[in-house]
Amino acid sequence: MKYLYRHIEKKDGIVLRGVVNTPDDFDSSKKYKTALFYHGFSGDRDGSHWFRILNSRYLTKKGYVCIRFDFSGTGESDGSFYDMTLTRELDEARIIYDFTKNLDFVDDSNIYFIGHSMGGVISILLADELKPKKMSLLAPASDMNNLELLKKTALNLYDYIDEKNRDKDLSDIEKVKKLVSIKDLDVGGLRIHKNFLFDIMDYDIYKKASLYKGEVQIIRGDLDDVVLDESNIKLNRCFKNSNYHVLENTDHSFTNYDQRMLLFEMMYEFFEK
Repeated sequence: MKYLYRHIEKKDGIVLRGVVNTPDDFDSSKKYKTALFYHGFSGDRDGSHWFRILNSRYLTKKGYVCIRFDFSGTGESDGSFYDMTLTRELDEARIIYDFTKNLDFVDDSNIYFIGHSMGGVISILLADELKPKKMSLLAPASDMNNLELLKKTALNLYDYIDEKNRDKDLSDIEKVKKLVSIKDLDVGGLRIHKNFLFDIMDYDIYKKASLYKGEVQIIRGDLDDVVLDESNIKLNRCFKNSNYHVLENTDHSFTNYDQRMLLFEMMYEFFEK
């Protein structure tokens, strides 16, 4: 697998950094099927335990070009994670897609989305607009803006500030917003502004899924404690042409070697059929 390091400068001057992986026998005069990766919340283009690197190695051996970028505020890209929102990453995903389809060696009629977790949500929200050939969604976080879950999040945050004055009546979104009186959240050693939570409320993930007419593959590990099985079952029903697979003995990042290899094989066969 070859590495072609590239960067994209946004209009605001922020630079997105990424890599174009090609087969070892790459010929720039040819057109290649291309897999475009969108990473998840607080992730990066490489993935946990090099998940996306290994995925790219598998696909490039099969003749694919693979494109992986860090969203701004993550990995090697410029910008602040603190200000990250789903809207911002959607805008950047469009920019990365435009970069991809305009490469001379990319077959723009054969671009496949691979979205993991929140990257799966990004893929879903852009699918009807950008119309990839197919999508492989890995533990897509389709319930990330579920109001009931956000209510629980709000309660937990408010508990942290003032247990005595907690208002338990959370009947609508505005009360949730009022309840979250803190400015930002600590996420695994990173800080992010609470606007991230408010921003995701504006999106109807399942409705967007129902608009996409292409084929979809959804894969989740049975040990995943981040994305619920019920949410991916619901998502599978929303798509017009989708199949859902649960892999045994693996988690949200698919940190089981045998299951990863199975996932890569399933993905390739799905793209090729």
